Amino acid sequence: MRARPAARTHPAVGAAPPHEAVPADDHVPAAGGLAALLESVAEEILAVTYWFDPLPHPAPYPVTVRFAGRRVDVEGPLQPGDRFVQDETIAAVVPGSGPVALTARVRGVNPGAWAVTAQIQGAGRPTHARRKRRDASPVDGLVVSRYPLLVRLWHAWASASGPSVDTAEPVHTCLIPFARVPGIVPVIWAVMLALGILVALVAQAVVLARDHLVAGPALITTIASIAVGAAGARLWFVVKHRRERQYAGWCIQGFITGASLAAVLLFTALRMPTGTVLDVTAPGLLFAMAVGRVGCFLAGCCGGPPTASRWGVWSSDQRVGARRVPTQLMESGVALILGIVVLVGVVGRGPAGGAYFVAALAAYTLARQGILRLRAEPVNTRLGVPVVAVVSALALVGAVVAVVVLA
Repeated sequence: MRARPAARTHPAVGAAPPHEAVPADDHVPAAGGLAALLESVAEEILAVTYWFDPLPHPAPYPVTVRFAGRRVDVEGPLQPGDRFVQDETIAAVVPGSGPVALTARVRGVNPGAWAVTAQIQGAGRPTHARRKRRDASPVDGLVVSRYPLLVRLWHAWASASGPSVDTAEPVHTCLIPFARVPGIVPVIWAVMLALGILVALVAQAVVLARDHLVAGPALITTIASIAVGAAGARLWFVVKHRRERQYAGWCIQGFITGASLAAVLLFTALRMPTGTVLDVTAPGLLFAMAVGRVGCFLAGCCGGPPTASRWGVWSSDQRVGARRVPTQLMESGVALILGIVVLVGVVGRGPAGGAYFVAALAAYTLARQGILRLRAEPVNTRLGVPVVAVVSALALVGAVVAVVVLA
């Protein structure tokens, strides 16, 4: 389950260097600065997907797919940017993991309609003949109808290319944010982020009203804390990825740290019952993270590696769609369960001077250290995870004792 398919892209004749996924832990696709990000968003690209079934190899094996295309809505001779050839490589396809969708984002081409073909190259190509079936897709031997509904829906969602121009449907260029990739819903991350914030504020208001506390000042202070947390999430990402010069990402560690510190300082400065307000805020914070992680799942970030396990869920890393270890959904489930537990505790026993808030964050952080080990991207530090786990465990034990004593 830990095998990681390193995504590699090879530039080829007639196309600009293609998109390459940026390894990070909690982010949307990154770019080299605000100006570059805006420029890339306004660029039109081709997004084309090739579907195939892994071969029955004894171990993970590499696959290279060659995409070739020409613009069809052009009059007269073809111009530069009216043709392309681009190779995309998956370093390790996991046998038995089910259908795989490899998406090529082709840059540097002229806008319009394109006829695109795709074919596996070299040793990864099937060597045995396959009988044609009516329900087969236009790609090599992939019978879509025998797969679960979710895979069939993703197959219909994106443009699929095969080895023959005769079976290839025209593909139209589009803006980068709206490229159709199996497993990815455009702009869903921002939508789920906004929904998570709304859920957090509603949950906080409901608990505050039940405890007969004034909701207005607490909600305003919470919104300000969220803004500080967003800045902390961005700063944490920039510092962590300063060597790659990546700026358009977010790290949830930075959000939790920034928002928590801001909340404590603001609640104290406004002479509010800091511990009590933090306790009633904790369930909403956890519910917001549960919602946000679903956004990560549908945006293709923070995911696990491909797996042949039956517990895997078909999803994408923004380039390769496959059955994967659903680390985002695991983290979402943990946050949801903790949110319910804390909500029941706060409502049933009453606030405990901030102990519920500390216990919630400590338990979430502790569980997250194990989930990080399951992600596709490697953990960059050997000491960081054990140290955080030990500190979180000690904080959790202390907070639980405080809840029992104070609540």
